[in-house]
Amino acid sequence: MTFDVSGDAYDTFMGRFARGLAPAFADFGGIRPGLTVLDVGCGSGILTEELARRLGGGSVAATDPSPLVTACAARVPEADVRTAPAEALPWPDDSFDAALAQLVLHFLEDPVVGLAEMHRVVQAGGVVAACSWNLPEMTLLWTFWQAARAVVPAAPGETLPFETLDELAELGGEAGLENVEAAPLDVSAGYSNFEELWSSFQLGVGPAGEFCVSLSPETREAVRGEYLSRLGDPSGSFTLGAQAWALRGNVP
Repeated sequence: MTFDVSGDAYDTFMGRFARGLAPAFADFGGIRPGLTVLDVGCGSGILTEELARRLGGGSVAATDPSPLVTACAARVPEADVRTAPAEALPWPDDSFDAALAQLVLHFLEDPVVGLAEMHRVVQAGGVVAACSWNLPEMTLLWTFWQAARAVVPAAPGETLPFETLDELAELGGEAGLENVEAAPLDVSAGYSNFEELWSSFQLGVGPAGEFCVSLSPETREAVRGEYLSRLGDPSGSFTLGAQAWALRGNVP
């Protein structure tokens, strides 16, 4: 999954949820003035921007392996923004007071490796925090994949490398963190109508968007109809809920 899309495309599709999640996740991570923080898997920079608002851009660094990193650099020009994967962070040991990864873990081949790298670049006593969507409670994606599989039984879907909050917390322990806690973070986003939602899938963002644009027009229209039905045939504005599962721990 490369996320080889524009920052505007990402913001239109997932950004409306990520913007609501960013302040809640920063609170969960204990981000306060005076800290230096790394945003791992920054994407278009939605969390980076929230961190800069709290700390000042000069106290924030960010990294992402995808072309979205250019949008992050433009969004927060004072931040130290670099192109790199979570598994190989280009900073020396003990560089930051905290490292956060929003909506990244489930895209890593081995989440523990990514968390261990975050552990490495955070000084003793600092915080490492990460979150991913709890997919069954992320209506936008979960309902889309249900609709897709109703039309195309072989549709791939999205999965998490953990099934409970306790399993998520265990990943932090495996990465060498202590005092690990895990908790749900609830957010929502609104749409003026169904077409606004459906058009965002046509931007090809993430696994769902890539799958959607890969379909023939006839199949895509069938998935659209099934999706609309499963959302309750909204005729006007509506809101979709989402829940992220987050972990945090301290570097010994």
